Amino acid sequence: MKITSEQINDIAQELDSGMNVYLNLDTLETTSIVDLDLVSGDTEYWEEELEKVKTEWSSYIVLKGMKSTESFKIMEDFIDEVDDQALKTRLSNCLARKSPFANFKNEIETSD
Repeated sequence: MKITSEQINDIAQELDSGMNVYLNLDTLETTSIVDLDLVSGDTEYWEEELEKVKTEWSSYIVLKGMKSTESFKIMEDFIDEVDDQALKTRLSNCLARKSPFANFKNEIETSD
């Protein structure tokens, strides 16, 4: 059993929205739960969901989003690997403008 590209995309979206994603290693089922250390107020629902994972899943991992500084460093490292000088310049410019993550993503998605 392999995780699908659709599942990877779903996981990435959940991570981008600030959720932690729990991946069942036996079934590849996922569930998203907020980081309880970062939430104030009523967390009873999320605590119950976390308890279900811990008691009902025998084997799982927790996927957590990266800090923005880590993501930024990955984009910088990626630019260093690009051979096309024009694309390299456009990507570097994305990091220097407002909304670097959105601009970088858009540049990658619309490039050849």
